Amino acid sequence: MKNYKEESQSKKRYHGEFYTPILFAEKSFLYIEDVLGKDFLSTGKYRIWDMSCGEGNLLLSIKKEYQKYIYMSTLCEKDVEYCREKFTGSLSFQYDYLNDDASNVFNNINLDDDSWKMPLDMRRDMLDKNIKWLIFINPPFATSQSAGANSMSKKDISKTKIRDYMHDSRLGDMSRELYAQFLFRISNEFNGLDTTLALFSKTNYLNSGNSQKFRENIFNYLFKKGFVFSSGNFLGTSKATAFSVSFIIWDLNSKQSLYNQDIALDVLDDNTNKTSEKKIKTIDKKYFLNNWIERKKCSMIFPPLSSAIKIKESGNDIRNKICEGFIGSFMCCGNDVIKQGFTAILSAPQACAGSLSITTDLFEHVMIIHAVRRIVKCDWLNSTDQFIIPQKDIDEHSINDFIIWSLFANSNQTSSIKDVFYINQMYQIKNNFFPFGLDEIKTWDISKKTIIESMSNDSDRFVYTYLINKKLSAEAYALVEIARKLYRYFFENIDKLDTAKFKIDNWDVGYWQIRKSTSDKKLGKDILDELKYLHTDLGAKLREKIYDFQFL
Repeated sequence: MKNYKEESQSKKRYHGEFYTPILFAEKSFLYIEDVLGKDFLSTGKYRIWDMSCGEGNLLLSIKKEYQKYIYMSTLCEKDVEYCREKFTGSLSFQYDYLNDDASNVFNNINLDDDSWKMPLDMRRDMLDKNIKWLIFINPPFATSQSAGANSMSKKDISKTKIRDYMHDSRLGDMSRELYAQFLFRISNEFNGLDTTLALFSKTNYLNSGNSQKFRENIFNYLFKKGFVFSSGNFLGTSKATAFSVSFIIWDLNSKQSLYNQDIALDVLDDNTNKTSEKKIKTIDKKYFLNNWIERKKCSMIFPPLSSAIKIKESGNDIRNKICEGFIGSFMCCGNDVIKQGFTAILSAPQACAGSLSITTDLFEHVMIIHAVRRIVKCDWLNSTDQFIIPQKDIDEHSINDFIIWSLFANSNQTSSIKDVFYINQMYQIKNNFFPFGLDEIKTWDISKKTIIESMSNDSDRFVYTYLINKKLSAEAYALVEIARKLYRYFFENIDKLDTAKFKIDNWDVGYWQIRKSTSDKKLGKDILDELKYLHTDLGAKLREKIYDFQFL
């Protein structure tokens, strides 16, 4: 049996509620004093409300003599009891900010009306035009999932009255974010009051595509000051998958577009020491990198893949259409750095949203985007940065470098699969990304007769014809040459490989199939290691160019 503390922590993790680390809570109050003045509470003109107070960590820095100016509310009654004992001078009460009194707020019911659940003393302060408000809050970070592995665990978490009002305002996916629901009600409830918002939150409300309507229609206030730190400092979160958490002070009295503001946050280490500065740029999503490629109209049925060689035959959402001139499929889900893992090239439609058909006219942009998304190293500080359409022209050598890097990346999952039976029809999946020519391959020692037979009456693949006469940098050339050595080694030893396991029947075998099948039998390790080294070397060169070309 779980004790209360364990059950409470489990419930809070489900709701995305994490107690603010004391060090960062103390630091945040120093930032507030920098903005409002060190003695702002001594004037008696300010009231503080933390409507997601938990155990009150945010408010520990406030002197006991000023607790009379604090209102504390939270969903959990046990937390309210704790706060009443800890903060004896404040008014602590159980209150569901995303449901309680919501209809009163959005229907402009007078604060004198008896229908309010909010305490009378607090309502009187809100009616007093001489009172200034500090909303000091670390709202829950949870997001309702609509798909994926966690779809059942948090499917209904965002079903609140505030979400319904956000839907009425057509604010899209941000209505699934609990912290955005808090901001939506705060923006309405404190409209017309002298209010400062001191907010701990994720940073996606500042720059994600899903939050654009929210920024433009609701949250467009004046930035004052703030810092950013790793989510790994919260109890119960993983440092390995950490993301950035910001603390930002906003002046809710001043409406100002985020597009026109310079938002620079102090970067704090785990001990709250400033190490650098992080600039967050709000950019219209029409400039996002995923919009650099056209999504062609797809109307022809073709077997969809869930991985390099696995056919997706069932499921609720199967993407099994390709366009005219199809040469491959590009998976590029999301546009922020943390989504870089959802980036791959395949030889048939990728069975999920966010994928598109590749045609010859899209090839260069696809290969560049693939490389850019995969090369950048994701960490907690840049995880929510957005990839954008390059702001400078890309020279031919760099284009070729990006293409060669992508051809020999692990996320190049192109393949060649023979005789795929799908919806009562037989299909042949070709690998249009095979980098070498048929005439050359025919001179190699190929140890399997069926592979030789597959070359009969066939022609070179697109990538080989594209690369002919291309001038390569020294790094790209070295990578191609070691790849040539690997491909030749593969064909010479193909009779030793488990070709059935990796569906190897054709000469235009995919790089994924070559890499996996040789590793499976522990063959060619020295060549693969050298290829990996040269691939990493080219990636390091391109990583600098990614920032030079302003992809981020």
